[in-house]
Formats: sequence, structure tokens, C-alpha cells
Amino acid sequence: MAISREQEFKTCLTKTAFLAILNHFEFDPAFSQMNTYYDTADGAVKAACLGLRIRQFADHAEQTLKVPNDSRHRDLQEITDPLTSMEAQNLIERGELKPGQVTQALAASHIDPANVHPQTQAKTIRRLAHLPAGLLTLDQTFYIDQTSDFELEMEYQNLDEAKKFYDNLLQNFHIKKQPVINKVQRAYEHVHDSQAK
Repeated sequence: MAISREQEFKTCLTKTAFLAILNHFEFDPAFSQMNTYYDTADGAVKAACLGLRIRQFADHAEQTLKVPNDSRHRDLQEITDPLTSMEAQNLIERGELKPGQVTQALAASHIDPANVHPQTQAKTIRRLAHLPAGLLTLDQTFYIDQTSDFELEMEYQNLDEAKKFYDNLLQNFHIKKQPVINKVQRAYEHVHDSQAK
């Protein structure tokens, strides 16, 4: 179990900007993660501004709950329970969560963990660059309607230092700063898009 604080900047990217940044910085090898997003039938998790998922990697998995601390700078608390790959797959197939810190936090938010079930999935190919100003992340996310999008994210410890670097990066690559709809919301939008086709 872990509880961590995430402070980050985010913006969506065009494919051109994504490739330009990818070629400019030294990123670690790419890795993939499958996100299975959970909610109640009446959307109680979304209504509480929480993000609930099981995230599967190549050799392990985890269930996480994101809780906003400060909307001005995307300041989040992330509660994580580790899972084995087998546990994660079994939980997803049964439509359940493993009892732990995540389910306790849900209950504290007046959401019965027994009422949350998988709603949609999205696969992300992620690349990380460890820089003095913070952790730079490039994501390409694939949705169930066969579409994908690109995103830039920067996690930081020192706000002033990170903001200066991030603003310069956006300016240098001619990227317009814009509010980002988080991956959970985007994944749900793509469910509706796929059903409309």
C-alpha cells in the first residue's frame, strides 16, 4: 500500500508536437499499461471527482484511487494497493476490487466498494524522461473506439522551477496551453463515441 502526492502539469498534444518532443529529450524505453476504470452504475465515483482504476503492467498491477487536493495546479493524492498480474485479471473478470486502502478510502467517501464495477478501458504507451525540473511524460492512449490521442505531463516537486521549464517547453515547441480532460473522462467519452457508430 502507498499514498503519494502528485503535482503535475498536463496538456494534450498533436502528433507533430509529440514526435518533436520525443526526438528532443532522452526518454527511457517505452512501456505499456492497461487501465480498467471503475465506477458505480450511477457514476458516484465521477461525481465525487475521484479516479478509480486497476492498472496492469507487463509483470505487475495495482489498484489506485486518485483524490484531488488542489485543482489549480493538478495536485492529487494517489492511494495505491499493489496487485499481482493474476489478482488484477481475476478482479477485472469478476468486476471487483481487492479490499485495502483504496476500498477504505471509497467507503470514507460514502461509496460502497461492492457497487463499483469496470466501466471502460484504455491502453497507454508511456515514455519517461528524468529531468532536473521534474519527470517529463509522453503518453499515447488508445481507446475502445479504435482512436488514440497524445498527452504531455510533467510531475514536479518545486513548482517555480517546474513552471519555468514547462512554460519554456510549450513556447519552444509552439504548444498552446489548454485545460486537459483527464484520461478517465476521455475514456468514458470514447465509450459513448464507439456506441454511436
